[in-house]
Amino acid sequence: MSKRNKSFRILIFLSLISFSVFAIWYLYQKNAKEFQEKYGQFTYYSPEYEPVYSFLENDKAIAYNWKVVNSEEQENMKKAKSYIDPEYNVIREFDSGYFVNSYMKLKANPNLLNKGEFNRNIPQKGEYWKLAVYKFQNKKLKKREFDVFEMVRNYDSDLIPIKIRSHIIADSNAQKYYAVIYLRKKSTDKEKAYCIDLDEGRIVSDKGINPYRDLPNNFTTSTNFAERMKKRGVALHLTWMSLESSYSEKQFENSLLSSKYPQVYKIMHEKDACIAFLNKETDVELVKNVTELFFPPGTNVFENVTIPAQYSVDGQEHVINSAEELQKYYKEGE
Repeated sequence: MSKRNKSFRILIFLSLISFSVFAIWYLYQKNAKEFQEKYGQFTYYSPEYEPVYSFLENDKAIAYNWKVVNSEEQENMKKAKSYIDPEYNVIREFDSGYFVNSYMKLKANPNLLNKGEFNRNIPQKGEYWKLAVYKFQNKKLKKREFDVFEMVRNYDSDLIPIKIRSHIIADSNAQKYYAVIYLRKKSTDKEKAYCIDLDEGRIVSDKGINPYRDLPNNFTTSTNFAERMKKRGVALHLTWMSLESSYSEKQFENSLLSSKYPQVYKIMHEKDACIAFLNKETDVELVKNVTELFFPPGTNVFENVTIPAQYSVDGQEHVINSAEELQKYYKEGE
């Protein structure tokens, strides 16, 4: 082979290498730019979650937690390392048969402190701010999805969304259910609370809405029952219960729950897992039965529970050891 041909082949080889390196660099830059446009430019993000649930105790209670709908997007947003998680400005709640979750991907924080950068109610390219509402119909969940920007514009085109509170309110006057959204005028920095009708997906004034309602199962906190359960890792509230971080895997394994309700057992292992009591009137047996699930078979959860004098039928303090004794001596306070 002549030196000329050899040099020519070397030149071609080097040219191919250079082209390959350039092609790889170009594709890397192109992919990086596309990734940045799709994920990196968004600084305020919370993924969509959907409920995972299972009924128990003859449908008188429901166990639930939440799982991410689009895990790929969430992972890519984490890789972008450009956003904050608005943990306290989203709603991910269950109440009165409604699961409600708000989620968003925004280029700027809509908080009042950032009003100079976020002063709009129209999404920019790639942005979204949604509210998902799941409602039970014949024990099946039906999902409806509402656009927060659109809801705001439909109510008043001069208003800007700020945040959605992590709470469902029930109007005791009209038997309607709402999420609370905070809005402000474009020209001011004063926020005001409004309500989102969960059935209709529209914003309404909070005037005339009575958010106060009588809740059942007051005996859990009027006695020291909830306090005693908390010391054993079970957080007990009037209408729901969850597990403390102190509740151990060994307690799980030894509990009645693992054999009686395997699906609930699985759900309660996940983050944000709860059991909601669906009774509207006080139901001592229901609370007792659900609480007992988290202890070994045969555990008496009402052992040595104290009823203070102000909540007893005869004005005397009582130490009781059963649900029957609780129902015999307990009365609601005046």
